[in-house]
Amino acid sequence: VEESFNLQATHDLFYHGVGPAWQSAIAKWRRHQEGTPAASSCREADGNNASDICNDDVAMILPYDHLQFPGVVPRTFSGAFVLSSIARIISFIVPKSILDLPSHPMVVQFIIRFTLLIFSWLAHIRLATSLEGYVSIQQDNNNPKSKNHQEIIVNAPMIFGYYLLITAAQFHIPFYSSRLLPNTFALLLTTHAYAEWFNNRPRRTAIYLVFTTAIFRCDVLLLLFTVGLTMLIRRELRIVEALCIGIVTGITALMITVPMDSLLWQRMVWPEFEVWWFNSIDNRSSEWGVMPFYWYFANALPKGMLLTLFLVPLAFLNLLAFSQKETQNRMHNAKNYIMQRNSIIDQRMLPFFASTVGFVFLYSFLPHKEMRFMFPALPMFNACAAYGLSKLHAIAIHGGKGGGMNIVRKGFYALGLFAVVITMIGSFLFLRLSTENYPGGVALERLKNHFGSTNVMNTQQRAPRWEEVHVHIDVAAAMTGVSLFGQRSVTHLYPIQISKSGYEAENSADASLRAYTHLLSEEQSVKGFHVVDTIDGFPSLNKRNLRVDTQPAIYILERDGWLPEYTRVIGGSITWHCFIAALSFGFIITTCIWWWKYTVKTTPKKIL
Repeated sequence: VEESFNLQATHDLFYHGVGPAWQSAIAKWRRHQEGTPAASSCREADGNNASDICNDDVAMILPYDHLQFPGVVPRTFSGAFVLSSIARIISFIVPKSILDLPSHPMVVQFIIRFTLLIFSWLAHIRLATSLEGYVSIQQDNNNPKSKNHQEIIVNAPMIFGYYLLITAAQFHIPFYSSRLLPNTFALLLTTHAYAEWFNNRPRRTAIYLVFTTAIFRCDVLLLLFTVGLTMLIRRELRIVEALCIGIVTGITALMITVPMDSLLWQRMVWPEFEVWWFNSIDNRSSEWGVMPFYWYFANALPKGMLLTLFLVPLAFLNLLAFSQKETQNRMHNAKNYIMQRNSIIDQRMLPFFASTVGFVFLYSFLPHKEMRFMFPALPMFNACAAYGLSKLHAIAIHGGKGGGMNIVRKGFYALGLFAVVITMIGSFLFLRLSTENYPGGVALERLKNHFGSTNVMNTQQRAPRWEEVHVHIDVAAAMTGVSLFGQRSVTHLYPIQISKSGYEAENSADASLRAYTHLLSEEQSVKGFHVVDTIDGFPSLNKRNLRVDTQPAIYILERDGWLPEYTRVIGGSITWHCFIAALSFGFIITTCIWWWKYTVKTTPKKIL
């Protein structure tokens, strides 16, 4: 539902902009100055011709989906505004003779999602670069008189590539990186915050987290608390400095989100404050289900990381300390691997990881739990996993040439890579299951194909009168893939009417469905309608037969007697999610090839 809000908002801002909202706000201000009735009063009096001031400018109906389907709590338009603005710029640059972008709504939707994917990808590239820099050069504060105190090199080979490989091998971050959830926008900004922290810029880290909390996800406040507390303990920030950053950044964020959101919601609103009040004070999020306290640790994080979770503890172990004598003898040849030889514990990643675990722990007190709430924690867990895998790489390369210990080292490294491979296989399984989670969108696409088939097959009998066609979309279909972009792609070809139901009482379906010619519904049997096609959903893994089982989810229903004769031809088409899956697969394969070449080139030939 939250993804649907941002997607519909992006559609409205791309096609309608903020102009109608400005006109409505100005009209309300004028009415207030003149003491004239409100727009609702004008509409009530319009039938009696009560006043000539009740004109269309005053009683206008704004073309925004969120005003008809507001949802439980308001959300910000900041992310949707940025993405729609980029799409508008692209539409302006591309000549209409080549591609009239507004006439291809599904292309617009793809560009918007692809833009968000690029932003997310660049954030992870930046975090990987910062992580590599952090673990590669450290100051030896324990012995300032040492000759080597200026640059103590800690060799974590391939940690840049390992972070990207582990992130790409998992399911949730790649899958949701192009989906317009508030959690995705928050994940993008918190990834940049971690990158700034690794770059030893705590002020910028705090700015990113405050900005994210105030605009996109109020729950990042917990991460801000744990990270801020860690910074105060490590004396990276002073209390007065932290307060100044919080106040200045918070006011700046409010100056961005409140005016725009108030304009588009047509009332004074700070969305994330209302979300915080709804979840924390009223605790109404529990109405959507509750989970036990340990659910994030026992279910969400293992599901999100799969076998790569076992690489995380290795980030806190000095693996070469277990073979210290051999390591010291080979220190000249492996001069890029100087670690804390007097300690088994590697504390380098501990402060960062502890703040993230604290975030998960505090969030566990909220009864309602979802996997997406853990998105801000996943980049730091992946950073630790990449650091652990790089250590396995290091001991496999810089270990002794012969003996059983060398075989053991290489065996552990192989197990680490095996964990990544199995995680990738599990992610492809999740991807296969997820392709069946959007039957509403598939139903809308098949309905469009059905209209095309009906138009062709019935031209000689009786051409359909498209202006009489009225499609109704119920709640189940609307929340499983139907978007305004998809609706516009249908109405662009056929001048039909489309309406949909919502959770709100005023958006419930009419008592009589006879006013509609077609239905997208989860109900199979509706009096006066017959089934045209069935779209499966509710995927589940059949472990015994090793297949994905589905059940009927959405039915395409057509009113009896709509046409004297019709031919049921439902054509298939290459859907956008197949293209996205192919693109993701190509990206993963390219990353693996690049990683292999990089490993071969950077590995000494003697060791090979």
